[in-house]
Amino acid sequence: MLILLFSFLFSLVIGRLFWVQVVEGARYREIARKQYEARVELRAQRGTFFDRHGRDIAGMMNTTSFAVDPTVVEEPELIAQLLATAAGDSAQAYLKKIRAASGRFTWLARGVNSVMYPDLDTLRDAGLIRVSEPKRNFLYGNIAAQVLGTTDVDNNGLTGLELQYNGQLKGESGFVIMQRDGKGRLRPGVNPERKAPRNGNGLQLTIDIELQRVAEQELRRGVRETGAESGTVIAIQPSTGDILAMASMPTFDPNRLDKATSAAIRIRGITDQYEPGSTMKAITAAALLEERKIGPNDQVDGRGGAWDIPGHTVRDDHPLGITTFQIALEQSSNVVFASLAQRLDDRTYYKYVRDFGFGIPSGIDLPGEIRGILKRPDQFDETTRFFMAYGYELSATALQVLNAYATIANGGVMMEPRVVRSIVTPDGNEVRSFPPQRVRSVISPETAATLSEMLVGVVENGTGRNARIPGVRIAGKTGTAQQLEGGSYSQKAYTATFVGFYPADRPQVAMIVMLDKPQTNIYGGSTSAPIFRRIVQKTMSMLELDDRTRKMIAASAGADTVVVPDLRGLAIGTADTVLARLGLDLDVDADSGLILKQTPIPGTRVERGTDIAVQMAVPVKDQRPDVRGLTLRRAVSILQNAGYEVRVHGSGHVVEQQWTDRVCTVVARE
Repeated sequence: MLILLFSFLFSLVIGRLFWVQVVEGARYREIARKQYEARVELRAQRGTFFDRHGRDIAGMMNTTSFAVDPTVVEEPELIAQLLATAAGDSAQAYLKKIRAASGRFTWLARGVNSVMYPDLDTLRDAGLIRVSEPKRNFLYGNIAAQVLGTTDVDNNGLTGLELQYNGQLKGESGFVIMQRDGKGRLRPGVNPERKAPRNGNGLQLTIDIELQRVAEQELRRGVRETGAESGTVIAIQPSTGDILAMASMPTFDPNRLDKATSAAIRIRGITDQYEPGSTMKAITAAALLEERKIGPNDQVDGRGGAWDIPGHTVRDDHPLGITTFQIALEQSSNVVFASLAQRLDDRTYYKYVRDFGFGIPSGIDLPGEIRGILKRPDQFDETTRFFMAYGYELSATALQVLNAYATIANGGVMMEPRVVRSIVTPDGNEVRSFPPQRVRSVISPETAATLSEMLVGVVENGTGRNARIPGVRIAGKTGTAQQLEGGSYSQKAYTATFVGFYPADRPQVAMIVMLDKPQTNIYGGSTSAPIFRRIVQKTMSMLELDDRTRKMIAASAGADTVVVPDLRGLAIGTADTVLARLGLDLDVDADSGLILKQTPIPGTRVERGTDIAVQMAVPVKDQRPDVRGLTLRRAVSILQNAGYEVRVHGSGHVVEQQWTDRVCTVVARE
């Protein structure tokens, strides 16, 4: 019986071993392997962005991401406190994540530049998991942020070029098999299985980062000075279609996506449409000139600035009588252009507007472009041509309007806009190039030359005089368009535009400046044209000009400077008001307090639009403000605001200060 019993039990053991080792051996081997092996992803680096001159715009840097294993964490409060100093959220928020975590892995913070916070490296906690991850490094801060685009925490493209070329930029991640010990710690094995990551390709852009920087600086200043809700600047090279700059305000900090809004991230120049207003008159003029319906010096009738059409009255801001077509364009006469458009039939006029790129996508290599709105000839009513002639009953993007003017600048030939010149490997070898693409010939070179001269007259003698620069012949047109609100045209909401190209006889740059709902002045000639002028003045090094012309431009640009006032001792609100009147910006992190120091120092001459950085008189760990050199009144204000009792000897400027606990004695002399 014992022999039979043991034989039976032995058979069961043998059978079970056979089942585990042979029948389901593969499954158990996989389970065991997962217990002592871990597949660790090796993240690929995204490709680098270069500007048209080969300058790095955005690359990658190594960062540390932090996760937690809540089952073995030892000091959650300390982890939360240290992360709060480096990653942006509050310590309470991180502590809440740790306590609410389930499983054995929960992300706390991604992409932290731990080099800046060495305390994080000294923390030793069995539950804290560190993962090295690459992250975008924007060398120029938020310059060109909207065009470059954004990525998520896993480095997948979300917007802009990051999305458009995600497949090229992302690369291919690799992996390495690591061994896990009894405490769950990962260690490299002997000759571990490994696949190296393949880093992504880079993009050489058509953007000139210096022009982009100036465009954003001046647009920011223009939006602030005019009280506009938003603004757009786009610059293009007419002969190639290269986008040299594309800026929108408001913008965002690509390093703080948690604070970015969709309104700040989108590329307004291709996603927002508006009625172009009087900038459309150049397109109407091109059609009339090409069809030989009129010449620049032919007489036209401005009808005293008002003309009744079926159901409406067309009015001019600058009433004209009998005049020439040239002057009618210079003074932007709605009456003249509405009447002249009737010399073209519906299909002919539609053909020219369509060929200039309205109602169809431009083909730019950026995501989110809209086509705008353009009626077909069979949708025209009896007033359509009247209103289209000066920019209503159709809508377009800023890029479409600009590309139409770039077509005029390029002798009537339209080029396809592009932002990327080529794709390059991480080693710098070109993978693929994108040569300039000719779209179509819209008007003859003769018509383009005639119209260009007429547009020069707009800047020299007409509504665009605020864009004029001595020594540079600029061709351009202003636009002021009422906006539709609630089904009717608003008397308060306008789009102010200036679009043009320079030098007019050999155009190298075409540029549009558009402001949405400016408050100080509604006219494009008064608000957008000065921004255009300042950008040209500050980027003259891009142009192929003779030395005399460069000096004339430099002299005109130098006149646009102011002396930095003394802000020390002023409250933030007062200082901001003082700077705004001078066209300067206040750079400060605090919300209240008095100013102790400033950079640049008082008396320095700087360009309008410069940021004035200030330091507040807020005591940190009994920091004692240094008020020597200040007037007595300002010194006393700063010291009292910092919580100190003040005793005064003398008058004038402070030359000495002495401290006794919370008392500061100041000595002043005239």
